[in-house]
Amino acid sequence: MSESRVDVRGIAGSAIAIAGAAAAWYYAKDFSDMGAVFPRTLSAILAILGVLYIVMAVLRPEPQRAHAPGSNVRRVGLVAVMVAWSALIEPVGFLTTSIGCYAAILALANYDRWTPRLAVTYAVAGAAVLGGLYAIFRFVLEVPLPVGMAL
Repeated sequence: MSESRVDVRGIAGSAIAIAGAAAAWYYAKDFSDMGAVFPRTLSAILAILGVLYIVMAVLRPEPQRAHAPGSNVRRVGLVAVMVAWSALIEPVGFLTTSIGCYAAILALANYDRWTPRLAVTYAVAGAAVLGGLYAIFRFVLEVPLPVGMAL
């Protein structure tokens, strides 16, 4: 029988997420009323989910499992893409940087063989998600997005 253990790393990660949510909530005070809706909504959701995870991890410990196999190169690549996105968003622009980083994450995350149908599906889905987020941020929530050299 496997031993049940409390997920200390998960609890620590949840505590960091709750702290980040509190910081986002606090700094949203500098936004317009409409601009603060998005970060405050997401911070509230993040904090609630973090607290729920901590409660579940303490009350119902999971059996210890072996780590799932994966590629450390891909994991490091994902972190590198996220760092690049945050570094380039201001000088290059929100939409252009997001499109490039979306494509990079797709290249890193897809383990299967690329087919034309898969590429078109991902391109259409990416255009819909990024275009929708841009429209919501820019026109509905009136969040000032970095323009940079491009969009």
